[in-house]
Amino acid sequence: MKKTISDKDAFNPSRRRLLAGLAASTAGAVALAACHSGANSADDGTAAASSTGGSAAPGGSSSTSGSSASGSSVAMGTATPVGSSALPDPSTTGIKQIVVVMMENRSFDHYLGWLPGADGMQAGRSFVDNKGATQTSYRLTDFQNCASADPDHSYEGGRIELDNGTMDGFLKTTGTVPPDTFPIGYYEQADLPFHGQAAPDWTVCDRYFCSILAETYPNRFYMHSGQTSKLHNSDAPTTTTLPTIWDALKAKGVSGNYYYSDIPFVAEYGTTYLDISLPFATFLVQAASGTLPAVSYVDPSFLGEGNGVSHDDHPLADIRNGQAFMNQIYNAVTSSPQYESTLLIFNYDEWGGFAEHVVPPFAPVSAAESALGNDGRLGFRIPNIIVGPRAKRQTVDHTEFDHTSVLNLICWQFGLDSSFYPRSASSNNLALALDLVNPPNLSTPPSYTVGSGPFGTECDLSSLLPAGTGLDQIDAVSRTRAAHILDLQSLKTKAQRLGFTVY
Repeated sequence: MKKTISDKDAFNPSRRRLLAGLAASTAGAVALAACHSGANSADDGTAAASSTGGSAAPGGSSSTSGSSASGSSVAMGTATPVGSSALPDPSTTGIKQIVVVMMENRSFDHYLGWLPGADGMQAGRSFVDNKGATQTSYRLTDFQNCASADPDHSYEGGRIELDNGTMDGFLKTTGTVPPDTFPIGYYEQADLPFHGQAAPDWTVCDRYFCSILAETYPNRFYMHSGQTSKLHNSDAPTTTTLPTIWDALKAKGVSGNYYYSDIPFVAEYGTTYLDISLPFATFLVQAASGTLPAVSYVDPSFLGEGNGVSHDDHPLADIRNGQAFMNQIYNAVTSSPQYESTLLIFNYDEWGGFAEHVVPPFAPVSAAESALGNDGRLGFRIPNIIVGPRAKRQTVDHTEFDHTSVLNLICWQFGLDSSFYPRSASSNNLALALDLVNPPNLSTPPSYTVGSGPFGTECDLSSLLPAGTGLDQIDAVSRTRAAHILDLQSLKTKAQRLGFTVY
């Protein structure tokens, strides 16, 4: 019998505010830490996030010495928020620079389901496809998968995949044509040159959800604005007027730059951030010279997604190029004169249509966003790694986070006004995953051997699709490729018209 999501799982702002107030009262930080130790249950009948491998540590963490999970899907309601009252004075952290690197379109189980101590699920899952056949999850042996369609990661497709909480609809979207089973494939540790080495060494959060169960642009708006003005990449408006973290930084006199590899996503905001948008090469130079600003957002190359030659991990890109890009940033930061005061965060915009087993909870949205049709459902979990002297080593954290948790961290650390986004008072602060009790770990960070590439080839349908591939599959592959080509061409044209340099 299918398990469905009840009304108890829906976001209840009154209950969240009550719990936040209780947490900030007499029990103080001790009670707040215990609240996320993985042992409590919410009063709406949903279990709090807990460790599935290793032993839970204070603050919702576990060592990575356990084994990854298997079994049925995990249902989650709305987690209890833990605010800044659980944290020390931000002036004592020693963090002076925060670097955020957002990659594209991979789910937690798909990339990190193998990680010991994390709630991951890879092998042994069964899914029914659009023709009624049962397919089994499997390890991918191709780093690129040119013969497959880009998995559905739209607002509508995400809800088909969610399938009322059964988490078994990943082969049921209209764009997934049998025998294409790419959405239920996964990579193991040995397949991921950077993640396979860095994830076990640093902090990974296995309850980090993308901010909306929708595609790239809405989630990237959440990374900058803590909300979105559209549910689909191609929706109006063509230029958004949403406030951003960059506005909050400027108002406080705190430095910040947006670095991009080919086309700037911030062109979606018009010319507002033209002056702080710099090429990726500048980020590398500033990291080497110790002149990075307080906040840096770094984007990979997007152009070529439709042909599989981008370096952002978006299907059908060769993932080894994305691994090389992240390792390049890791090396730049960990060898920088500023490393001792820097926090580096790797995350992904959204799940990319790849299989997951944890049901995402709900979170508040603005009235304007609700009017767009957003029901407040967070998106599926995404891969992430936190690096730096304040990052815990060899740790899996089980606290619920989303992209606004990064905004909470930045606003808390630099004393910014966070009232510009609806979840500032309800989402958890990513600082809760850090070690802010012990002195910073200033030991030499590990280095990794990761090939620099470039890897893979341009995906060409005529030469790469297997002989005998049906017309329906060719249509599916062509359709998903064309959608990304058009989206990115539109952004490129807009950026050039506004005066941004396109690389």
